[in-house]
Amino acid sequence: MLLDLPTAAKYNSWANKRLYAVAGKLSASELSQDRKGFFKSILGTLNHILLADLIYRERLEKKPTSFTRLDEILFTDFDGLQEAQFNQDTWYMAFCNDLDPEELEGTLSFDTVETGEYFSLPLRMCLTNLFQHQIHHRGQTHHMLSHAGLEPPPLDVVQFGSGL
Repeated sequence: MLLDLPTAAKYNSWANKRLYAVAGKLSASELSQDRKGFFKSILGTLNHILLADLIYRERLEKKPTSFTRLDEILFTDFDGLQEAQFNQDTWYMAFCNDLDPEELEGTLSFDTVETGEYFSLPLRMCLTNLFQHQIHHRGQTHHMLSHAGLEPPPLDVVQFGSGL
């Protein structure tokens, strides 16, 4: 199922809410436990997802990035992290809904955070990359939740689509 960007943003929010609902059952120490993920823990991975959202938002708002590393821990408390993520999800849903389709063919230019590598790509590709990035890291979190003894939530697009 190929999603348009407003629907992709809605799916993204839906999937994040489902993932956070299960992750919220863990204690602070369980969330921070090194589970051998790319960003070590569930908390580290969820922080990275939020960080990428914030970096892309800065790019979209034509602001210089305020971040220097991709593994920064923005929130150590789960509730603060959840609130910040849900706020970003709401922002992206509004942004994608309000976006003029012609703007999607324009470019977004930026330097990467850690290496400073320069990219200038179609905005459509950048937003698609952002949502794909979240899917990738939600998958890692999903796996870590199962190793923490919890039943990870189904995050399939078809389940999301059946509720539309």
